[in-house]
Amino acid sequence: MPFDHHLCLVSDQATPNLTPALDLDFRPKTVTLATSPQMQEKARWISKVLSEQGIPVTALTIPNPYDYSQCWLTIAEWLDAQNDLVALNVTGGTKLMAMAAQDVFREANKPVFYVNVDNDEVISLDPRGETFTLPTRIRLRQYLEAHGFQMLQHEKPDITATTRDFVNRLAFESERLGAVLGSLNYYAQQAKQNLSSPELTPELLTCDAFSTLISMFEEQNKLTIQNKRIIFPDETARQFVNGGWLEYLVYCVLSELAGKLNIADWGINLKVQALNGKNHNELDAACLLKNTLHIIECKSANLESGTAGAEALYKLNSLRRMGGLRTKAM
Repeated sequence: MPFDHHLCLVSDQATPNLTPALDLDFRPKTVTLATSPQMQEKARWISKVLSEQGIPVTALTIPNPYDYSQCWLTIAEWLDAQNDLVALNVTGGTKLMAMAAQDVFREANKPVFYVNVDNDEVISLDPRGETFTLPTRIRLRQYLEAHGFQMLQHEKPDITATTRDFVNRLAFESERLGAVLGSLNYYAQQAKQNLSSPELTPELLTCDAFSTLISMFEEQNKLTIQNKRIIFPDETARQFVNGGWLEYLVYCVLSELAGKLNIADWGINLKVQALNGKNHNELDAACLLKNTLHIIECKSANLESGTAGAEALYKLNSLRRMGGLRTKAM
């Protein structure tokens, strides 16, 4: 049964406070976020997402989240002043906060529940309640906002069967064409300014594998060869040749797996900005699976030479901090 009011305990994990509040059949009329001084910023992020969904949010300050007696007294005084049917979401907070809050609610004979973020199960800790699975999944935009980021761009392209077959063929041929794919990637990068590459080397111009690769992209109207240079019709085509095809391939795979794995949301070429406006990041691909953000970096370059491989790993290590403790990266 839905409750009028949720008391949520704010911690580094935003998801278990969001999923029950955003479910259409379980959402409360209002939410109060019990927040320690260290968690004020995270509480603002959660509040923003809930408010955007039409759920009013109030704050309950917990001065010291490691003082059981103080936590108990603060929460008890707050609960005494409530007239609505209030339930405690005991999933977050410090362990002492959660213990104190649960003790207060049990003594007042009020309902308590816990959210298992692995399977969206709401577990009732009250013998009168029922355990059930939430059907609603949060979206990438909501998830990122709850972790302090605004999504400026999120592509879910309508990929034709022809393009899907093409990127699958490139992947299938990657071992045979790997070296020349790296060369094409380089020349496409060099054409960023004026859509025209530097002059191709004689070795490439006489290379059968490179000619095969060029013909494949020519058939897709992504490039032409003129005066020993690669010419791109537009920036979108250049980006596609410059490794964007791999993002399309990953998107196709995610789309195929979405129904099988119950992926909640996915996309490519995401541009995100910290809510403070200071940090900008680009995610080649991302998806939400079991309320966990998975970030995928797509690289079609040769990662065995130079510093490209190390740079990709450093970027992934930085990006995985944006989605909370459970974020995965590959």
